[in-house]
Amino acid sequence: MTGDIDRLRQYLAENESRQLEFKSATAQFDSTKLMRYCCALSCEGGGTMVFGVSDDKQIVGTQAFADPAKTERDIYNRIGLRCTFETLHADGKRVLLLHIPRSIVGHPTSYEGQYWMRSGESLEPMSPERLRELLNEGAPSYLDENEPGAHSWDEIKLLLAVERYYELTGSRMPGEETQIRDFLRMHFVERVAFDPSLFYVRRLGAITLARSLNDFPDVEYHTIRVMRLRDTSIADMVFDRVYGKGYAVVFDDVIDQINALLPVSEDFASGLRDEHRDFSPIAVREIVANACVHQDFMEHGGIDITISSQRITVSNPGIPQIPTSRFVDEVYERNESLAEALRILRICEKRGSGIDRALENIERRQTDAPEFIVKTHGTTVELRKGRFEDMGMKERVNAAYLHCCLQAAKGDFLTNSSLRERFGLPKAKTAVTSQVIAAAVDAGLIFLDPATEGARRSARYLPFYHRD
Repeated sequence: MTGDIDRLRQYLAENESRQLEFKSATAQFDSTKLMRYCCALSCEGGGTMVFGVSDDKQIVGTQAFADPAKTERDIYNRIGLRCTFETLHADGKRVLLLHIPRSIVGHPTSYEGQYWMRSGESLEPMSPERLRELLNEGAPSYLDENEPGAHSWDEIKLLLAVERYYELTGSRMPGEETQIRDFLRMHFVERVAFDPSLFYVRRLGAITLARSLNDFPDVEYHTIRVMRLRDTSIADMVFDRVYGKGYAVVFDDVIDQINALLPVSEDFASGLRDEHRDFSPIAVREIVANACVHQDFMEHGGIDITISSQRITVSNPGIPQIPTSRFVDEVYERNESLAEALRILRICEKRGSGIDRALENIERRQTDAPEFIVKTHGTTVELRKGRFEDMGMKERVNAAYLHCCLQAAKGDFLTNSSLRERFGLPKAKTAVTSQVIAAAVDAGLIFLDPATEGARRSARYLPFYHRD
């Protein structure tokens, strides 16, 4: 029994993710839904479903799947996966772990002709983009392929900022053999098979460390452009610069330039002149890094940052592969090799934490939440400097929804009190805050936790994707 509890604690210590799903299933669990979940988890690399544990990690026990071996056979016969149940007993209650293997590379698992993906607590048909990616799994990604031309290592050092790699990793510049070994390990370069003294530059190496993107035709247009408008018209710019080097080479310069262009407010309340920026520099940094990582390199164009007195927009080529409503809780990266390289070079945060960190800093300032806008061939994040009194109901509902997502990601709930704190409102504004919550519920973005139904003072809310 003690061993079972210790085993279960290993899972309870983790949050739900692409590899872990908690389900109460106190009495039963629908077999069709089970097949779809098995398909979805197998396509995401395999994982575990824990039955008998609620979303808030309370052990409630389950009576579902009275004959686990029979269910295992049923899963295999219907979708071809050899899943296995593990039975645990904790606090006198039965808990089932269903271990789901990953699908065969290049052959995603389907059920009744349909491919499924998880969307928080719900399931939805897999997007065409994600399905194409799984069908092409095993083939090299765009950034893993080589730019044209073979080069000696001396030529590589003229093309790539090798020294910048060691500056950012906090290491001393080593000898040539170590440089070569490090760049091969990072997949920045590849040896030429017929002559090991020559190297190809991979697109990943070019977009990360190029001294000039013009030297690499496959990525030369994926630059970073920073613009400052005099007012609100794109036709009236006071600053316009294109950074045509690898992201690791120019990223700090880009962020410094953005910070220098951000609107500044002055405060003389203490008798001394005090300047503060109207936008969170941390949020801006995270959103720019996020745009670099999530752009679609098959689309033409680069990262555009536009600054005006009232807003900042950060745009990248390519539409997102997950709904914008899931940007907070879903962990997914279009260009994983680039994301990993930028993490090693201390430009990106740990996987999946960029938008969360940006939101936390925006909420700390009690300013308007970001808006995620999908266009025909690109994605834009818009930051606005307004506070609660400057927002319309649409903006307030968006801020409430994202606050709810952020709370849920931390294992917490949206409450009237937490939302008032997020907006910087006094307790006297409880009724106004309730109106915003009601509007978010009516929009289907959040829902009342059933455990607090009928208790107005202790009412708490979860994002729509936490519905079982």
